[in-house]
Amino acid sequence: MLLRNSPHKGSKKDSPLKSQGIIKDSPMERCCFTDIQIDKIRHCFPANVVFKPFDPTALSDFVSDTWVAFPATPFLIGYSYPFPTFTQSFFSLAGISYIQAMPMIWRVLYTFERIIEQEGIDLGMSELAELYDLTTFGSHRYLLKRKAGEDHPIFKVTKNDTNWKRRFFFVKRDSIPDGKDLPKEWATHAISVAHLKLTPAAKERVLAFKKLNPEVRSFQIIIQDSQEISSASATMSSAGKSARSVKSASMFGISDLANVTSFKKKKAPAASPSVSAPKAPARGKGKKRKASDDLQGFPLLRQQFLDYFDEVRITAPVNCLRQVRGSHVSDVEDQDRQIADLQQTCGLKDLKIADLEKEIRAVKDEAVKALIKFDYEKHDITQDAKVSAAVTMYKIQLQMATEAQDPSFDRSTWDVEGWKARLAELEDDDDAEDIPMLEGGDAGKDQGEDAGGDGAAEK
Repeated sequence: MLLRNSPHKGSKKDSPLKSQGIIKDSPMERCCFTDIQIDKIRHCFPANVVFKPFDPTALSDFVSDTWVAFPATPFLIGYSYPFPTFTQSFFSLAGISYIQAMPMIWRVLYTFERIIEQEGIDLGMSELAELYDLTTFGSHRYLLKRKAGEDHPIFKVTKNDTNWKRRFFFVKRDSIPDGKDLPKEWATHAISVAHLKLTPAAKERVLAFKKLNPEVRSFQIIIQDSQEISSASATMSSAGKSARSVKSASMFGISDLANVTSFKKKKAPAASPSVSAPKAPARGKGKKRKASDDLQGFPLLRQQFLDYFDEVRITAPVNCLRQVRGSHVSDVEDQDRQIADLQQTCGLKDLKIADLEKEIRAVKDEAVKALIKFDYEKHDITQDAKVSAAVTMYKIQLQMATEAQDPSFDRSTWDVEGWKARLAELEDDDDAEDIPMLEGGDAGKDQGEDAGGDGAAEK
């Protein structure tokens, strides 16, 4: 943001801004509060305050020994720096940076400041702790949460303030009061207010606060754009000066003009028929000069009134047109900024979507490779099982053939029923019933093969 003072000679020695890494979605929270917008709120700071030039890559969690971040929200709702006592006491108690407070906190504190000033209730941190809990809400940003089972202490503060995370700016610490004492890092620790004790007097103040009219306890903002106010004030001031100059030059009012007009239209009384017109006295010339002197100022007054009327008739529409044009230009600039923000947001979203699609394609490729690998492993396992079963079967058949060729081998020792029972355990009973009884000859040979197999298994 533009430096309103003379350029700082030691600007090159200023400690650079560096991110604390607290913000998770940093591309969506880069600064969008420009130098033009700073011009509209710089009257909220003391004179000779130095603002850091606009940097669209800056994040609100940047820290520095030289620069401190401020949110735009408090100054847009009516705050000025240094902040009032109640607001500053809250930040001193909580130990959080100004930029960590969500817009809802600023609205609550602003309403409390107004109630303290207008209603005369001496509210403090004990009363605030009795009405609200301070909780964190993502990326170590904080808001005030109403007590469980209680109504909202301050109404109309939970408004949707779009883009508030990106509306911030940096101010040079040594150019503002107490700037060097402001926090240089975001607070990330738990905040406790257990040491605040609610005294009987504080309880009475809390009850008095709760008895206030809901309208008084509602967040209210009656503020216009600073440039519009300045423009309107300048227009009204110039018009007032013009009116005062005409008034002082002519020194007449509407009533004066009416008197002059009636004087002009006044006719001499008609002469009574019974009374002869008096003769002019010898010193009548003096009276005639006096009458001419009285009438001599009327054309001047009339001309001054016409000049004043023409000036008002001409300048009033021009001033109104300037105000309308200024408001229209401001609206167009705001719309252009919103369009730029939307375009940037859409671009970032497109990039994010492209990255997600790339990740999805990679995951799909990995899944396909895993399925192919699984099929190969399954095929190998199946083939190994088949080969192993075939080898075992051939070994059993060879041993049974050897036993069947031995004439001294007693085939009655083959436990055919036991083999069937065992086979039934391994297969369905229906399949076991289909196996025929093996007796002599070829059957005996088959039995021998089976028996040899079992015997081999037992051996």
